Amino acid sequence: MSTRPVAMTIAGSDSGGGAGIQADLKTFTSLGVFGVTVITALTSQNTRKVAKIIELPPDFIESQFDVIMEDFQVKYAKTGMLASSKVVEAVEKKVSQYRINLVLDPVMISKSGFPLVSEDTVREIMRLARKSMLITPNKFEAEKLTGFRIRTNEDVKTTALYLHKNLGVNVVVKGGKTLGGYDFAVIEGEELELKGDLINTENLHGSGDVFSAAITAFLSRGMKLKDALIQAKKVVSEAIKFSLSLGSGNGPVDPFSIIERKSKIEEARENLEKLVEFIEKNPCIVKKVLSHEEKMNIGYVTEYGDFATLAGGIVRYIDWIKVDGPIVVNWYTNLVAKALKLTGKRVGVSFSLTNELLNLVETGSLKISESGIYGDLLMIDGKVVLVAESLDELITKLEGLRK
Repeated sequence: MSTRPVAMTIAGSDSGGGAGIQADLKTFTSLGVFGVTVITALTSQNTRKVAKIIELPPDFIESQFDVIMEDFQVKYAKTGMLASSKVVEAVEKKVSQYRINLVLDPVMISKSGFPLVSEDTVREIMRLARKSMLITPNKFEAEKLTGFRIRTNEDVKTTALYLHKNLGVNVVVKGGKTLGGYDFAVIEGEELELKGDLINTENLHGSGDVFSAAITAFLSRGMKLKDALIQAKKVVSEAIKFSLSLGSGNGPVDPFSIIERKSKIEEARENLEKLVEFIEKNPCIVKKVLSHEEKMNIGYVTEYGDFATLAGGIVRYIDWIKVDGPIVVNWYTNLVAKALKLTGKRVGVSFSLTNELLNLVETGSLKISESGIYGDLLMIDGKVVLVAESLDELITKLEGLRK
């Protein structure tokens, strides 16, 4: 029988699926953690607006805690939207009762600009923050908690240090897109800069939830807080990089990309292994398209832009061929990578410009072009690259070289 670490999310439900409980569970699952939920509110929202919020009764929130904790071992939890003082009080009571280590994400304003909590609730959240192991306010939430104005990276740092000193809690203040993805943390007195790539997208819905959920997931897996924070920054950066253009407003980030990207890389490896096997079984094709003094190579680019190829390539020795090196991913770029980027095609193989290949072009068996978009072969750096949308299509084109 298998098992997984368990993490808890204490948050509102997002009917649009991009944030709240939904984003937390997707993140937990993507990082190998089983998620349990304490739902604090129901929201009617999409990518453009929050239309309505229904706050759940405190006794029902407490009941969720009780039934979960009598059946699961939960050491770490994270919060999302806590819509009122009564909700915060219920959460504080149960977190203290069950001695749960809390990552507090002080959600106050939606990505569409809708206020999610009252001023009274902000004061209650400040009290809960003092009992948390970490708080993760974004720029606007940090301004709300401190009264500071955050304009620069130095302001982010100053605000984080202030919150750490005055609340006595570990803190990471997120600068967000306006500050180039710059975050600053103070963890057990240690100052830590977290820098990410500036990704030009408005599809940021749920990014804060994914970040705090990732921290909680890594903690549940036994990671130390500082390391969990560093790894969570990588997770949310990737989720933003591969965010989804869904809806007509701010689309959601995609924590599932963590899993799918790895899956697509393995798919690329498998496709190239099949291609190598085909080439080894058909040395007659290689003889037609590869001169003795050169080498050919193969490549496959995934939907995420990862490039798989042979470390060494394929060389010809009189009547036999040799495959040199294992299949590597993102190790280096080569002629095939360049051709696939130019054409937008998925898979390719490089050739020498041999007389046999030129004859096939002259007879119309293969079409050659400078762009490769409307043809089979792309002329590049004095060599040619056969490109295709899929492995099956490429093998069909290669089989045509037997004639």
